[in-house]
Amino acid sequence: MYAQEITRRHRTAFVVMLDRSASMQGRVRFGRMMMTKAEAVAFTANALISELVDRSHRTDGVRNYYDVAVVGYGNDSVDMLLDPSGWVSVDTLALREPRMSRISIETLMPNGTAAMVEHSRAQWVEPHAEGTTPMYEAMLRVRDMLSEWCGRSENRESFPPIVINITDGEPSDCNDRELLDICSQVRGISTDDGNVLLLNIHITTSDVLSSIVFPMADELLSAGRSARVLAECSSIMPEAFAEAIHDLKGAGAVPPYYGMGYNATVAELLSIINIGSRSITRMA
Repeated sequence: MYAQEITRRHRTAFVVMLDRSASMQGRVRFGRMMMTKAEAVAFTANALISELVDRSHRTDGVRNYYDVAVVGYGNDSVDMLLDPSGWVSVDTLALREPRMSRISIETLMPNGTAAMVEHSRAQWVEPHAEGTTPMYEAMLRVRDMLSEWCGRSENRESFPPIVINITDGEPSDCNDRELLDICSQVRGISTDDGNVLLLNIHITTSDVLSSIVFPMADELLSAGRSARVLAECSSIMPEAFAEAIHDLKGAGAVPPYYGMGYNATVAELLSIINIGSRSITRMA
């Protein structure tokens, strides 16, 4: 399970879900930067989309390894942010020319010191924060999209889709039980290679609680209710990812790990995305 090579014949899919509600106007420390949660969410999503496009480049062009969808939810609305139809193939995405922006990110230098390094970033999606948080409705839409994608005969043998939900963890259209139920339905969708992987990234304004990446159960004891609920909504990471997660977390880390990040720095967020969004096997 979770071993299928990603090829043009055996493609996979990524769904990025973005909380765009009014609560995302709150400011957070992102590394050494201060920005709104909406800006942090957009930054993280744009980094993932750019990485997927970069991974698909080969000497003979862009290979069609993925379908990608970005689902924004806020202000009683669920919107497809890359294409109204939802899915966009990565080779089509690579033909676009997104707006470029520049941002300074704290980077560990070869000599062990930290420095602010300026990076150019593609703006596939823009920050937005308004109104309510219809996370349940967004999960319903994602469930239906994934059911259709996994139901196609050409996708049955594929590495299963990965969903990355970036939020501050407070849905407005459901209670905890309802959110747990719909997330269970999303995780229950599968290809022959395994079930959908649902990762939740919890963006928080707290600067006192320790960051957590791929938490073990005991690491969530000091987290708030919404963070614990999001952890329960997340996939338990398959054994295929255990070594990479152990390397990230360090000595003392023992599975099972929840597919979640909480109060994480920019470097930790990108580590979550990198581990959660790659096949453990090579792409051909």
